Amino acid sequence: PGLPAAAATTAAIMFWKFDLNNTSHIDQLLDREGVTLRELMEEEDVLQECKAQNRKLLLFLSKDHCMQELVTLITEEPSADLEERTRF
Repeated sequence: PGLPAAAATTAAIMFWKFDLNNTSHIDQLLDREGVTLRELMEEEDVLQECKAQNRKLLLFLSKDHCMQELVTLITEEPSADLEERTRF
């Protein structure tokens, strides 16, 4: 049962060759002290990480200060003084 030894070795080499074990950039940000919601929101893969149920990300987003900021972001019109990329 399972893979033959040669196939298992090849699979292990491919795993390391393509660096499939890397930590997401979001995890690296979350490991940093003082990371902000805005920094996380600027990451391209933040929605994908939420869909993948990244536990560290979901725990961070469910903190009171993050929830309050998220509600503010969706209920208040952003300042016209902000650059367009930040506003939308």
